[in-house]
Amino acid sequence: MDSLLNLLSAGFDYLTSPGDNTPPQTSMFQPRQSRQKERDIAATVSYADICVSRALLKSLGLPTELVLEILDYAQYEPVLEFVSEGRRVVAEAVMGSATSARVCLPAEVFSRNTICRISGPNVVLKVKQIDFEIKSKDQGWTSENTIGTFQTSSWLEVSIFRPGPLYSALDKLPFWDREYDNPQELQNHLLPMGHRLVDERPVSASVGPQGDELPIAWYLQGNKVTERQNIDYRVVWTPDGWEGNQGTGNGERFFDVLKEGDSVLVWARAKYPQWRCEVDSIKMTVRYGFEEPS
Repeated sequence: MDSLLNLLSAGFDYLTSPGDNTPPQTSMFQPRQSRQKERDIAATVSYADICVSRALLKSLGLPTELVLEILDYAQYEPVLEFVSEGRRVVAEAVMGSATSARVCLPAEVFSRNTICRISGPNVVLKVKQIDFEIKSKDQGWTSENTIGTFQTSSWLEVSIFRPGPLYSALDKLPFWDREYDNPQELQNHLLPMGHRLVDERPVSASVGPQGDELPIAWYLQGNKVTERQNIDYRVVWTPDGWEGNQGTGNGERFFDVLKEGDSVLVWARAKYPQWRCEVDSIKMTVRYGFEEPS
């Protein structure tokens, strides 16, 4: 009933809006959320819920075209959250090791489990947007003339994990509480198991310190150099563009490469001795849509 009231409210706003079709914050559908452990997946609507809501609105005598516009205006769509709050991750490059990499957050963004949960028969699930909210910083000092810039050797990046035919859940794979020199080292562990990190990042999407590494991670966000307190960063990737600051990666072709069955890994990275990447928390909010038969 609450969902129907929300949708009716959104429909009224839509019909009485001045015409710019920008949904006000009050009319946007907000599913009830439940927080569990880290890597929590928030409650969300499924394709079945959307079909029921369409039927309820149509039962009021609304034409199909208007029903679809109301649902789109209300942003009544699946939204999942993947959270690592409470789990601080530090990647630190030390003498004898040129680089460091730790997984901050593995997220079943497009995994089989996720598809089964929110998709439905005869439709194709699509990832429409990924919103990253990050709290992080570097080591707090530098001997270089880069203070206050994003010309950094402390950053976060994102890999696409593609499971093999004998799929293992992410929590069964060797991601947690282990430091790697770089994502390639993890790749070496995954390949014998039939899994891999997708190596299709375009050259134009690489940034600075990634230049001599394999294209298995997209640059997400650089830490502003020598900030002593955690900074709140927000990065938004969509198939058509991105939002962020001058230290943000643009996610070029990320959505072209992401396929059904894939999960996403967020890395803390540091390069060159004494550089650190300290990640206090990450939240990924993923919005989905459906491609339906005409």
